[in-house]
Amino acid sequence: MALLATGALGADGERPTTIEEFMTVESPTRVIAHRGFSGRAPENTLLAIREAIAIGAEMVEIDVTMTADGHVILLHDETLDRTTSGTGPPTDHTLEEIRELDAGAWFSTVFAGEKIPTLSEALQTVKGRILINIEIKPEAVDHGVVPKIASLIAEHEMHNQVIVSSFSPEALLRMKIADPEVITATLFNKDLHTGRDPLEIVLEVGSRGFNISARRLTAAMIERCHKHGIPIAVYTVNEPDEMRRLIELGVDAVFTDHPGLMLEVRAEAENRGRAGALGLF
Repeated sequence: MALLATGALGADGERPTTIEEFMTVESPTRVIAHRGFSGRAPENTLLAIREAIAIGAEMVEIDVTMTADGHVILLHDETLDRTTSGTGPPTDHTLEEIRELDAGAWFSTVFAGEKIPTLSEALQTVKGRILINIEIKPEAVDHGVVPKIASLIAEHEMHNQVIVSSFSPEALLRMKIADPEVITATLFNKDLHTGRDPLEIVLEVGSRGFNISARRLTAAMIERCHKHGIPIAVYTVNEPDEMRRLIELGVDAVFTDHPGLMLEVRAEAENRGRAGALGLF
């Protein structure tokens, strides 16, 4: 197993080196860079991933979908319109065509010329440096994305550095068939999961984690999941007060566009906890 690079990181000064370590519910609240460091660089680009690594995030999250010719690429939306110079669904375009698009100028002219990366390129970028959460977009499931992701994880020998998540239960079930060794997390789907027991939601697809929005999270969910060793990650949190609230609630990880800010807030909370333990206030 490759050791992950360290920097100005968590309380122990090191990034977690495996998904198992990351998902330990007794750990400090982990920091996940949402779509890379998307507050600083264009989302779902190699630059945003590298910025997340540099700032000291403990995991980077990306979104993946498919091209017309069967390549797995990084893209959040169902179409290319918002974050690239292209239009329409990525499944209407070959990888060669998508390589010609600009995926940076929409964010800032400083990033003009940034390209949409493939999942293989993203895995090469993070291997041995940071853990990665691959979110499967539901619209890509019937285009064969799941077995291709499983194959790439195995090809790069990264089972211990990758977690796969999705709003689609079907995607997670297919991943368990494609490669049972891949660890998965369930994203709360309001159309399917509202009012249901979070533990049941996770176990029915064989997931190991439960990801949910801050506004839908309850203390009862945390208690229920933690009782059974299931970590809860909360998305997408960019305000310091909300970060502090979630740390106090005991959530296990926070997705944020601003991982540097989250690291600062967590450090402040840890310092307050140490000072309180010493009776300094």
